[in-house]
Amino acid sequence: MYNFYNLNPNHSSPETSNHVTLDINLPLHNDTFYELFNIYADHPTEENQDKLGSYLNTINYLIGFFPSDNSAENSTQITISKYDDLHLLICSTKEREVYLPAFTTTTELQSWCKESINTISVPAEWLWKFVLSQNNFSGIVINPGSIGWTINYDHIRSLLDDIIHD
Repeated sequence: MYNFYNLNPNHSSPETSNHVTLDINLPLHNDTFYELFNIYADHPTEENQDKLGSYLNTINYLIGFFPSDNSAENSTQITISKYDDLHLLICSTKEREVYLPAFTTTTELQSWCKESINTISVPAEWLWKFVLSQNNFSGIVINPGSIGWTINYDHIRSLLDDIIHD
């Protein structure tokens, strides 16, 4: 279970509010992602890597979760209190490394997770900060049902640095 109340993308003042309401289960499309990913996969140059990395920092990602109760089922919003935990969708390797799956489209999430699950759309900067703040993740895996692209802590820090220094 993870508490992301203080890091969540819609929460601006932890001193004044004990809860936040988030939009959930919104469709997400990032069509340019696969265009840039395929260009980089076919021609792994530094220029193509930079283009893909810059794009990764500009898009939103879907994170799957199960609320601690069934209050978000078939809903478009969820209210999270300061000490609420969410049961995030996770994946692991044979070596027992745990990754947070992040999806670039609703279709990608649905192809990997067949059961009904709630989602929250989060910007890249929030996702990078959230994963880096957790001790039990080895990183992120983007679209585990198709490309399964793992991004480790060092790469996440590099992506976050690019956002901060731009």
